[in-house]
Amino acid sequence: MGPSAGKVVLISLFLVVGMLVPGIIWQPNESLAPWGVKESDFPQNGSSEERMAFLLNYAILAPSIYNTQPWRFDISSDEIMILADESRWLKAADSNKREMYSSIGGAIENLIIAADHFGYSSTISYFPKPASSASNASQSNDIVARVSLQPGAMPSADPRLFSAITPDGMNASQKRTESPIEQESISRRTEEIAAAIRALNTDPDISIILLGDLKTKERLLSLTEAADRALYSNITFKSELGHWLSRGGMGPTGVQAKIAQAKVAFLDSIPDRIEADTEIINNSPFLGIIASKRYDRESQVRAGRLLERISLLSSHYGLGLEPMSQALQWTETESKASGLLDGEAWEGEKIGEGGGADGSILHIFCLKAGTREPTPRRPLEEALV
Repeated sequence: MGPSAGKVVLISLFLVVGMLVPGIIWQPNESLAPWGVKESDFPQNGSSEERMAFLLNYAILAPSIYNTQPWRFDISSDEIMILADESRWLKAADSNKREMYSSIGGAIENLIIAADHFGYSSTISYFPKPASSASNASQSNDIVARVSLQPGAMPSADPRLFSAITPDGMNASQKRTESPIEQESISRRTEEIAAAIRALNTDPDISIILLGDLKTKERLLSLTEAADRALYSNITFKSELGHWLSRGGMGPTGVQAKIAQAKVAFLDSIPDRIEADTEIINNSPFLGIIASKRYDRESQVRAGRLLERISLLSSHYGLGLEPMSQALQWTETESKASGLLDGEAWEGEKIGEGGGADGSILHIFCLKAGTREPTPRRPLEEALV
């Protein structure tokens, strides 16, 4: 005999209260405050460590899967070690750590862009062997990159990318492009946007493929729907998603974050998720794919850097980048995702040109009107070794 209706109600109330009360009493130390970093606050007369720490204020603003912010930083006099924070690895949604390393790549890209803006040249060494003098934390296998910085360089990066890192830059970009987007549809500017995105890639082992045909959109819709159904039916995935929702890093905060967690735990989220994803895919001017000749950790980091550049440049056009890589998160759809490369590339671009298009897909993305919204970040101090 199963539990009575009264017991079911009491158990449900206990679970709901158990989730809501911590939302009122205990909240992670995350907020929108880090987005308030100002260019004018750069410590020009500070120590080398202070100046490099300031640059990291831009690194932590990079987007990441579920806003997990899976990075740590170790600063010395002339270099910064970027490390993976394994405690923020999503075992259900990102079992192969592809998106964790891509997220770290986004933080590295913001760091490099900020360093260039403030007059630093940079040299990156991926997955270096720990130096004998490194700290104990940096002696682990968590080291993703060593970034050496030298002052006195002239800025060389696209200034639009730096300005788009912070909300002021995002808003300024949106204001610059708001009128043109109202006067002509995004589709009429697609060729300009596509050309600008393609120009961002200088890595011979990685390709950007932009697909605009209806058949490819239908394929992605089918794969995304299948992945959504599988993922949101998996109790481990839902528990993991609910945990990060409850922390307030994915939009709702406080009690609202706990309510969002309860919805994922107790309600059927599949129809709403599929409807939202369908709208994004159908309204995007094209589908974007980042593919690599190799499928290794370094390629994942490099792909994450490129994805962040695309996201920042999209803000210049008043657009937001929407990752649509659900099909890569579930084994059965991941094996079929390569079929997307059979589609017709935008403006007659041939699949296989630019290097790496015949390799592994690392990211799928769409574009939508409106720049990305800032989400809470943990204080930089918490990410420092």
